Amino acid sequence: MKRRIFLNRTTMGAAGIAMGPNLLAQGSSQSKNIPFLVGTMVMAEDLYEKGIATELDRMQALGAINTVMPFSHNHVARQYKPNYAPKTDKEGRTITDIYVKTNPKYYKNPEWGYRDPKDLYANRDILDELGEACAERNMKVYARILEPYVITGLIPGLEEYAEVDSTGEKGRNVCYNHPGYIDYWKGVIDDLIISHPNLHGFKFGQERGGPFFEALKNNAVTCFCTHCVEKAKIRGVDAQRARVGFNAFKDFSKKAKEGEAPIDGYFAAFFRILSEYPETLAYERFSKASREDQRKRMYAQIKKLNPAVQVGWHVDHSMGWSLGMRSFWPYDDMVGHSDWLSIALYFGSMGRRSYGHFKSNYQNLLFADADKETAYKMYLSINGMDPEQQPSLAEQENGGTEMHAEYVYKEAKRAVDNINGRAKVYGRIGFDHPGYNTDIQPEQVYEGTQEMFRARVDGVFCGREWEELQEKNTVAFGNAVRDHVKNNR
Repeated sequence: MKRRIFLNRTTMGAAGIAMGPNLLAQGSSQSKNIPFLVGTMVMAEDLYEKGIATELDRMQALGAINTVMPFSHNHVARQYKPNYAPKTDKEGRTITDIYVKTNPKYYKNPEWGYRDPKDLYANRDILDELGEACAERNMKVYARILEPYVITGLIPGLEEYAEVDSTGEKGRNVCYNHPGYIDYWKGVIDDLIISHPNLHGFKFGQERGGPFFEALKNNAVTCFCTHCVEKAKIRGVDAQRARVGFNAFKDFSKKAKEGEAPIDGYFAAFFRILSEYPETLAYERFSKASREDQRKRMYAQIKKLNPAVQVGWHVDHSMGWSLGMRSFWPYDDMVGHSDWLSIALYFGSMGRRSYGHFKSNYQNLLFADADKETAYKMYLSINGMDPEQQPSLAEQENGGTEMHAEYVYKEAKRAVDNINGRAKVYGRIGFDHPGYNTDIQPEQVYEGTQEMFRARVDGVFCGREWEELQEKNTVAFGNAVRDHVKNNR
C-alpha cells in the first residue's frame, strides 16, 4: 500500500539533546514569544511529585508550552478502574479526586465538594499554586474537567439522577436533563470560577455516545426518564416511537451477532427499520442537543461570573472514527457558546480504537454485505480518510498500528473549515499512549504537528497527558512549533 513518508526535518537532531540549564533558559525565552496557544494537559499529582517549577521549565524548554491545563476535578478516573477504585501513588496512598479547595456554600448538597482530609493533596489547590508559578514564566493556567458520567458512588446522590433505558430499567449513567445533575454542575462551576479569579480558561469534556449506536451494539439505550421524555415532547420528538425503534435495532443487532443474516441483506434491513422508525434519528439528535444544552448553561454561567475566562470543549477523537458522531453532532452545534474547541487528533491510538469501532458496528453489521477488506476501505472513506494512505486491515488485525499524518491534517482541516472563524480551533495531537502497540518516532510527531498548522489551526496541544510523553517526541513537537513561528514571521 502507499505510505505517507515522514519527512526528516532538522528538528530530529535536537531530539537527542540532553536537558540542561542552557536549554531550559533558551526554551523559556522562546516560549514567551510564541503568539498562539501551545498547551499541554498534565495530572496535578505528576506536578506535585516532580515539582511544579521543574516541570514548567521542562515544558517550556522541550515543548514550547505556554499554557498548562490540569484537572481541577478528576472523578472520571474512577469509572475506568476495577470496582471504581481510587487513584493511588507508588506507596498505595489514595489521591484526592478534587485538586482545588472547595466551599460548601456553593452547593445544594455540601457533600458534592467534600475532600477527604486523609487523601493525598487534599489540602492543596493546584490552580492557585500553578497560577503563581506560571505568572513568573509568562504562562497561562486553564482548568479542565472530564464528565464523570458513570455512577460510581463517588459523587453523593447521583444514583437518583440515573438514566432510564428503553426497557424502563435504570441505567449506569447519569442523565443530562435531571434537575439534580444540573444543580451539581452549577455548584461545581460557581465554586471553581469564583474561587479562582485569575483563571485564564476552562475546558469541559464529555466522552459518551448517543442511543443510536448503542442500539446497534445491542446495549442499553438511554435516556427515557420523565425529564427527557417531557423535554423531547416540547421539541416535537416522539420518545415512545423512538423507544420502539431502538428496540428494533437492538433485535436486528442481536440476530446479526448470532449469525442470522437478513434475507434482503444487512444494509437493506437496517434502512427498513430506519424508514419505519425515523424517530430514532430525531431522538439521537435530541440526545446530542441535551449534551449541548449542558455546555450552553456552563458557558453562560462562566461568562456571567468572569467574562475573561476562555471557555472551550473537548472534542474526542471518536469524531474521526464514528459516522454517528460526524452525522449527529456537527460542529455547527458547538458554536455560539464556545471560545475555542480542543480537537483530539490522537494518531497514536486512533488505529486500534477506530478498528475496534469498525469491528463492532460495521464489519459484521452495517457493511456485512461486503467482504471485510472492502468494508474497511469504505469505513475509512466515509470517515474522510484515504485507505491507501492509512494502515491496512491486515495490519490492524495483527495488533494495530498508528494512523498516518493524512488523518491529522484532514480531521483538523474539517474542524477549521466547519467552524470558519466562529471560535478558535486548537489541534491536540496525541502520541505515546500507554497500552497501544505503537512506537511513535520524533519525525512522526514533527510532521503531525506541522500538518495541524497546515490545516490552519489557531493553537496546538502537546499529547494527551504530559507525563506519558517521551522526551524525544516532546522535543519534536516543540521544534515543530518553533519552526512554524520562525517560518511565518
